[in-house]
Amino acid sequence: MNFFKHISLLLFTVILFTGCDSSLDGELNKNQLPTTNLTVERINRGDDFRLSSQIEISWWGNDPDGYIVGYEYAINDTSEGNWTFTEKSDSLFILPITEGQSEDEVLFKVRSVDNDGAKDPVGASLVYPIVNTKPEVQINRNESPPDTLFSISSFGWEIEDKDGLGNIDRTEIALNDTLNGWVSIPLPEEDETQLFVSLAVDNTQPGIQTAQVFQGRAYNRAVDKDGNPVEVPGMEVGARNIFYVRVVDAAGAVSNVDTLSWFVKQQQSDVLFINDDGGINSLPNQQAHLNLLAELGIHPDVWMINGGEVEQQKIALSEAFPAVIDPTLKKTLAKWDHIYWISDNIDRNITYALDITSDFFNNGGSMFVNIPMKGISQEDEIFNFLPVDSIGVLEGIQTNFLVNGNVDVNPVDVSTDVVLKTESRSTGVFPLKPISGATLLYETDFKATTIIGVNQDYQGFEGVGIENPEGDLAYFGMDLVNLNGNNNLAELIEFVCRQRLGF
Repeated sequence: MNFFKHISLLLFTVILFTGCDSSLDGELNKNQLPTTNLTVERINRGDDFRLSSQIEISWWGNDPDGYIVGYEYAINDTSEGNWTFTEKSDSLFILPITEGQSEDEVLFKVRSVDNDGAKDPVGASLVYPIVNTKPEVQINRNESPPDTLFSISSFGWEIEDKDGLGNIDRTEIALNDTLNGWVSIPLPEEDETQLFVSLAVDNTQPGIQTAQVFQGRAYNRAVDKDGNPVEVPGMEVGARNIFYVRVVDAAGAVSNVDTLSWFVKQQQSDVLFINDDGGINSLPNQQAHLNLLAELGIHPDVWMINGGEVEQQKIALSEAFPAVIDPTLKKTLAKWDHIYWISDNIDRNITYALDITSDFFNNGGSMFVNIPMKGISQEDEIFNFLPVDSIGVLEGIQTNFLVNGNVDVNPVDVSTDVVLKTESRSTGVFPLKPISGATLLYETDFKATTIIGVNQDYQGFEGVGIENPEGDLAYFGMDLVNLNGNNNLAELIEFVCRQRLGF
């Protein structure tokens, strides 16, 4: 019975509504505008307690009939067209200080935007009392030239600004004279605090030159905002120079000026003579080699890198070289066509030759190396550079290698009849075996000393001089100064350096 009552009531309701006007009367509610609030509503600070221009600001919005889709903010100028949209409710800002002022009052205003695109007509605003801090700069001595250098000089420096790196407007350098203007160096694209540039000049002529600027370890030509190459005037070849660097921030505040002094040496030859002889006879040995080259009309530039001592197994790279290998040292060595390298110890700077001379050889350079070979591990990295497969091995009661005085050092299957002769006995000098494809230039009669005091004839390979398969490197494993018994070393240099290496 109740079931039928419910059916009747339902039918009555349907009939009632279908028989009446179902339209809705009244006005649609208007979109209510959003509101905005800053997390910090007021700042009470005296002139002695102003804020840094780098400030984190946060805010929030409310929409009574929808939701907030984002915010717009403006700094100082709140006219339309100067607002920036963001979906964030906080951000780190570097508030601008009027150029030339150390203090300023900066207006920050933010307004909410709701899902209908409506904006808070009032917004939230606050005036920030800020003070500008001068930036700072410091040259990195580990990325700067040694006391004396040739054509390429590199400098690294670090910048700091307590107001944030975004407050840095530019960094500037000058050479020798800051009165004639500073040269702006492009800042890194990312927020990096360290910069590195190389200054390259044509140092084949003495006098004042304009340096070309290369940026970064990739050695890319620096260009200004208009795409023009950056150049720095005033570098003097053949004289001591002073490098100046400073930083300027967006308010025009200028940092301290850091400086470094170094000598730019003139390049006068296409041959570089490297003296890495750390012994007491270093200078007499150097002069003996230079005299041999002079007989052939070769007057090389000289680079002394013979400071320091071999500690443990290998010496540290010479401080006479620039500390930055790539690009500075590599690019500098590549300025010469030929290198003549002497040393008294295979564990000195020749250890690093494979790396530091890569650009030199890639440019078609050739090299002569004269360093006595001693007993070193077959795994030593020097074997990746010199054309030596292996060195002699002592056996049984043998204690050392020996080459007596007045012994011939003979050419081997090469087009020369220049026979050398030892002037005195040499001990501890190891015989050489060439790598595959290399040319054995010279060999001699090696002996082996023994624990019983009797010298034995050494029956293994007896190489002294080898040329690499590429024909751009010749190595002699005995001191040439001791091989002038026939007074014909100049003829050897003529044969090896002139004829075979193209000096």
